[in-house]
Amino acid sequence: MNIRIFLSLLFIFPLLATAQKAVVTETEKEFLTYPFGEPSPVPILAERSNRIYPYHSFDGYSATGQKQKWKVVKLENDYIEVYILPQVGGKVWGAIEKSTGKEFIYRNEVMKFRNISMRGPWTSGGIEFNFGYIGHTPATTNPVDYKTQENADGSVSCFVGTMDLPSRTQWRVEIRLPKDKAYFETHALWNNPTPITQSYYNWMTGAAVVSDDLEFFYPGDEELGHDGANGPWPVDAAGRDISKYANSRFGSHRSSHIVGEYTDFMGGYYHKSNFGFGHWALYNDMPGHKLWLWALSRNGGIWEDLLTDTDGQYMEFQAGRMFNQFQASSLRTPITQVPFSPGMTDRWQELWFPVKDIGGLSDVSPQGVLHVTRDQGKLSIGVNALAASQAKIIVTSNGKVIHAESKSLKPMEVVQTSVPLDGKAPFEVVVEGMDLRYSSENKNLIKRPFASSFKADPTSASYLYYAGMEQKESRNYKGAKTFLLNCLTKDAQHIGAVTALSELYYRSHQFDSALYYSNLGLQLDAYDPGVNYYAGVNYRAQGDLLNALETFGWAARSAEYRSPAYAQMAAIEIQRGDLTLGEQYAQQAIDFNRYNFNALHTLAIIYRKTNRAAEADKTLEKLLTADALDHFADFEKYLLHNTPDNLARFKATIQNEFPYQTYLEVALQYQSLGLADDAIQVLDKAPAQPLVHLWKAYLKQDASALTAIAAESPAFVFPFRLETVEVLQWATQKSDHWKFKYYLALNDWGIQREKDALTLFQACGTAPDYAPFYTSRAFLQKGKDSRQELADLETAQRLDPKDWRTTSTLIEYYERQQDHQKTLTLSAAAVKKFKGNYTLGLQYAKALLNTGQYAASVKTLEGMTILPFEGSSDGKTVYEQAYMLWALDLIGKKKYADAMTKLEKSKAWPENLGVGKPYDADTRMQEYAEAFCLQKMNKGKEAEALQTAIIEYSNQQPLEPTLNNILPFWVWQKKGDKAAMQAWIEKLNTVASQRPAHRWVVATASGDQSGKQSAETGLKGNPYFLIVEKLKGLGI
Repeated sequence: MNIRIFLSLLFIFPLLATAQKAVVTETEKEFLTYPFGEPSPVPILAERSNRIYPYHSFDGYSATGQKQKWKVVKLENDYIEVYILPQVGGKVWGAIEKSTGKEFIYRNEVMKFRNISMRGPWTSGGIEFNFGYIGHTPATTNPVDYKTQENADGSVSCFVGTMDLPSRTQWRVEIRLPKDKAYFETHALWNNPTPITQSYYNWMTGAAVVSDDLEFFYPGDEELGHDGANGPWPVDAAGRDISKYANSRFGSHRSSHIVGEYTDFMGGYYHKSNFGFGHWALYNDMPGHKLWLWALSRNGGIWEDLLTDTDGQYMEFQAGRMFNQFQASSLRTPITQVPFSPGMTDRWQELWFPVKDIGGLSDVSPQGVLHVTRDQGKLSIGVNALAASQAKIIVTSNGKVIHAESKSLKPMEVVQTSVPLDGKAPFEVVVEGMDLRYSSENKNLIKRPFASSFKADPTSASYLYYAGMEQKESRNYKGAKTFLLNCLTKDAQHIGAVTALSELYYRSHQFDSALYYSNLGLQLDAYDPGVNYYAGVNYRAQGDLLNALETFGWAARSAEYRSPAYAQMAAIEIQRGDLTLGEQYAQQAIDFNRYNFNALHTLAIIYRKTNRAAEADKTLEKLLTADALDHFADFEKYLLHNTPDNLARFKATIQNEFPYQTYLEVALQYQSLGLADDAIQVLDKAPAQPLVHLWKAYLKQDASALTAIAAESPAFVFPFRLETVEVLQWATQKSDHWKFKYYLALNDWGIQREKDALTLFQACGTAPDYAPFYTSRAFLQKGKDSRQELADLETAQRLDPKDWRTTSTLIEYYERQQDHQKTLTLSAAAVKKFKGNYTLGLQYAKALLNTGQYAASVKTLEGMTILPFEGSSDGKTVYEQAYMLWALDLIGKKKYADAMTKLEKSKAWPENLGVGKPYDADTRMQEYAEAFCLQKMNKGKEAEALQTAIIEYSNQQPLEPTLNNILPFWVWQKKGDKAAMQAWIEKLNTVASQRPAHRWVVATASGDQSGKQSAETGLKGNPYFLIVEKLKGLGI
């Protein structure tokens, strides 16, 4: 769709529109809420992921609901209603088309939080805005900043957004409802204010209800997996039309990224109710079109029960800035990660709309939706207007106009027509005035390759470099360093690697090392813009402003670094006191990127400092027009015009989960410019918090304040910024209190300097009286000092015996040590003390299993209700293992009929354990044992049938790296079928997996005793491996 046409259409039909006005209201609505809680004071570094520190996780989820009030923002015009939840990630709760009363954005009427996101809690439905790192945004179920606004054109807006803490990028979404359109808009803004690249991930995740009559309209001819693997769309390799929801009754949950056409839309249509939903954005803005489905088996169906009460199952239609939600694998494809460049601001617009009465979606524009079908010698044409339009429908065939008609349409008005046409004749349908077009010949297919024919050489410098960059953009900075250093051993003059290493060492606050690599690069190429830029970043970090200016000046000659380099130079000139030159550089930065917020902030400060209030006001207005939630601009306005109203305005929009972090971020922008007094003014108004107090003490050089800070609780104090390292180093020099070493250790850990973190933890000795300290130190001791790890875990439990997590972590230690008796003793006591805790209950069931108490393990599991995390199956796994080991004991006693009963029960999927039965469950291990029992019971034909079933399953299902893959080999071995055995070995060798189970299967089948023994080390303590060993030991 031509955006110029769209923009001009906004002014063509004003007479068609009435004096409509959109309305915005704020209310509190009472929802049935299944709450989450139990925030963990242990840093997430020791629990889930170092990629999202400094966020903390949540461990408490409820199986019962309670009434709770939530803030709801409602946008409404004559055609649609849109609901927003600023306290739940700022998500769109749902949207309704008013003439039908139907939802075109799925609205879940309960808040049913479940352990699905990176931090834990998540609730389904609506539209979720995901920025930063792959997965659900860390803010997804927590309050974000927001602001509502009535616009001069009669539209209304709700702005939502916050800072992604690990990357310190700022994201905003303006949800705007025009007064006279049957769609709402989302205008996204994402800014990287840091001087270095950040991970780049954005997907806008809409939800819609599913039913068997639902058809997906995703233009394209290929689908991509997360790893970039491609397959055909919409008819898959098995001949199934998977654009029909009803045809998805196979496999597991589906995650398909549809590619191959240069089109701007996707959507779905319910043929029975004659209604649908859709999304539109320019292809260049949002080329990613993802379809997510829960499995149609009970494996997915159970999540309908877990996530909603009455609203039914849903799907997700996701729009992304990239082709797919990339996850690296051994597969070599053209799909990679991309970086978010320093100083960059990305902006884009999307539309979300309903459609009715026309049967589907063939083309979409902001003016309307077109659907064309061909059947029984005629074309059926339907047009659903989304805006007031003067439409002319023109149908041509073989260069001749065969039909033309004009219509004046209001929003959500539908026109339908049919045109006789020979069954094979080419045709084109154009709706003039609505920018809609569809033809029998697909003219939108693109030629881009989505598969690679290149053979990867893992030892080459090129491979190591790209692998390092993938790790860097995935926030695995330690892993990235390893690859890039290895790259330099292959090619010491790889300038890309030395540039990336300069950035990586800056990230870990190792500026000398960073400059070492910058200078290596400068020896290779004095003018390389990337090398010069990161040299400037590191020189500035060290306070060497002269050399920073010199190297930034060279970087500014390149288009890539021009704007961020000039913005850095402007900031340095403020530090040096030359505001005139600072203004010049800031203007040059803005010349090349008018959304360089760093440069605009600098310019506003310069105008204030030079008493040019009118120019300062104009700059601040520009900032707040671009970003209504620019907190720095709000505070700068307060400094410019020091009034209570301006201070109140600044505070009013800071409503996110961690308001003190917002104050710190604003203060540190002033601090980075050498404006300590301005920074202190910000911190004076910030909520009380130890890091706020530390920064104030540091800026004032007030060591006496450290005594009071040391007395504050360390709970949820998670320092992570590079700048805070120097503050904490100062504090450790001025005070010997353990908390400052602990905070510095966390900061070092957060920048992936675990060795330095452990040294600081150890320096604290036994002084801390805080359980999470010991839990964290124990984590860092894993694999290094088992005795100290145990001592720390025991100390944590002693200090906080009321927190079930200290006991659970201690049990985990003994599980890893395979001290099953100790595990049983601890877990048995824990389940009595913390009744109803399913984490401890599952640990107890495992302990019973591992001590041979299979009946007791099963009984424990049958009395539990597990609220799982997405993809979890621990409860079912223990249940299956208990019954199978029980059966093997019975086989050893020659009680074959009883064993058969237990084996059959092991195939069950009790949903109280938090997982539903999938299609094509792998029961080969049970069938293998059942076949043995049947043979012993003189039922040879039935045994033969089960052996055949094992082989058929193995040949028909995708080959996963599991111990069960040895079973068909053993069947063939017993039959003496050497050809089948060899073919199976060859097939196993096509699977690129280093999992111990797979390595063991391959080595066992191949007769590789050394490889077999090596793999067994990794399988030690695995109950499934114990089952396999028992099968062999019993001669099965």
